[in-house]
Amino acid sequence: MSNELLSLRAAVCDLNGQMRGKRMLLSDLDKLHAGKLRMPFSAINVDIWGRDIEDSPLVFETGDADGFLLPTERDPLPMPWLQKKSKFVPMWMFNDNGTPFEADPRHALRGVLENYDKKGWQVIAATELEFFLVHDHSPRLAPPKNPFNSRSLCNSDTLSLELLDIFEIFFNDLYQACDQMGIDTQAASSECGIGQFEMSLKHCNAMKMADNTWLFKSLVRGLARKHNMAATFMAKPFVDDAGNGLHVHFSVIDEDGVNIFDDGTELGSSLLKNAVAGCLQAMQASTLIFAPYPNSYKRMVN
Repeated sequence: MSNELLSLRAAVCDLNGQMRGKRMLLSDLDKLHAGKLRMPFSAINVDIWGRDIEDSPLVFETGDADGFLLPTERDPLPMPWLQKKSKFVPMWMFNDNGTPFEADPRHALRGVLENYDKKGWQVIAATELEFFLVHDHSPRLAPPKNPFNSRSLCNSDTLSLELLDIFEIFFNDLYQACDQMGIDTQAASSECGIGQFEMSLKHCNAMKMADNTWLFKSLVRGLARKHNMAATFMAKPFVDDAGNGLHVHFSVIDEDGVNIFDDGTELGSSLLKNAVAGCLQAMQASTLIFAPYPNSYKRMVN
């Protein structure tokens, strides 16, 4: 690593998709690989504001016990939204006996994917993320200002190239930063909301896609601040405007590289029909995953 680097960040993904970790010195990198970075298990189980969950068994019942963190398979990443050159090290959490801490979302996904591995299958996924750029210096949530004339946006402009061009500097930086962080991107578009955009990430194996999506959200928020704006992925930031969605596309590939859902017809294979039926059966029980916050339900309108 270059001597120009000033610091490291090391963090895990909590249950809300937020980064929980520490700022460290460059000399501490070896400590990370040795498992010497410790954090309370409860850090993964906090609310969206970073506060302990009431009656959480991970706080008082355990004496707020620590686990240890290890780097994921991803190399240290640049943090292009910061003024000074720094590196980010994605981590995941383990128990003291070396077993995975199952409340870590990354370990939860690993467990699911292992079941596919046993069948010789691989899950390939892609995401489309919608977000609003907003005015960062308003006392209330408000649309962003046009960088050319400082006037607030006042109407939506669906699939507008002109609107994308207005925010060209931001999107140029975003694409460049994604490339630096190893996040493969596709098209960006303006959406139905005022100051709302969508960006697609290229398909890859499901674990990498989960990591990419987590990193992308932090990157967008950080770069927005760098451009004197803010960004929100909130489900329904404005009562009278469109909501944000996160679309997940996936396919399952067998050991011969064949999509198990494809039987060469428009109807799809019996495995596809079983998968759809399983999703429908599990839909109600999965609502707390799909819509985890009170604001999520404001998006569920007719």
